[in-house]
Amino acid sequence: MILIVSLLIICAIYLIIGQVKNADVIISPVIGMMFGFLYSKEELEESNEITLQCLLGVISVTVIWASPHNG
Repeated sequence: MILIVSLLIICAIYLIIGQVKNADVIISPVIGMMFGFLYSKEELEESNEITLQCLLGVISVTVIWASPHNG
């Protein structure tokens, strides 16, 4: 129960970050059962692509946005 409540809080934080950053928010089904969260930062030539993903059983919430390089 604590795991599910923690993941719901993390998912809500990810959605708030998505609104603040004007990010793409993708909600999709998962075949099977998965629980957890992910942070990924990929450096591209012109910008950094940042991905936040929260898995709540059979639902995946993904937030993706690009930020320019600093400097």
